[in-house]
This record gives sequence, structure tokens and C-alpha cells, in this order.
Amino acid sequence: MSRRCWPARWPPALDRGTIEAARNLGASRFRALWDIVRPQGARRLMTGLILSFVTMMSVLSVPLMINAQSPTMITADIAFRINAYGDYGVANALGVVSLLMTGAFAILCLRLGLKERQ
Repeated sequence: MSRRCWPARWPPALDRGTIEAARNLGASRFRALWDIVRPQGARRLMTGLILSFVTMMSVLSVPLMINAQSPTMITADIAFRINAYGDYGVANALGVVSLLMTGAFAILCLRLGLKERQ
């Protein structure tokens, strides 16, 4: 039985040949990590981070420190502002902040995807 976890048709995350070539040419472990491994894994890592961030924003589990004494979730504070005070201005501003943060990460994801295709 094979100990391999991934199907053979999937490409490896890192090209081990370039890592070995850098080490054979005299690069230190840190230099190989910084110049070879980091750029190869950055797109995959960023994609995972962006998807995790957008998922957290959508399931109301992202705490936003609005006040140092009482940390609250941004979406809970939006609902509280509308229900308790009828303060739609502040609720809309908090919604825009949430939308801008999610939109910035989505744009970053699209740019990384376009760079990969070119």
C-alpha cells in the first residue's frame, strides 16, 4: 500500500528541483526558503487566507475591537445600532467598512489569479 496522500495527477505544491538546485549552488537554507520556497507557495497560501477571511466575514465570527473595554463583532454592532437606537448612519458606515475589507481581499485574490494565468 502506498503512503502517498495526494493523487498522482495533482501537481506538487513546491518544485523540489529548484530548491535542490539553489542548495547545490551554495544558497543557505534561509536564502533558499526566502527566494525559492516563499514565492512558490505565496499564491497558494494567499488564496487560502483570502477564502478563510471571506468565510469568517460571512459567518459573523470576526470580532472587531470597536471599544477597548468591550470587544464586539462588527455585524452584532450593526444589528444593535439599528434595533436599539435606529442609528442607520453608523450601521451603514460599519457595513461599508466590512464590505471594503472583504472587497480588498477579493480584489487581491483576483489579481493573484490573473498573474498566475499570464
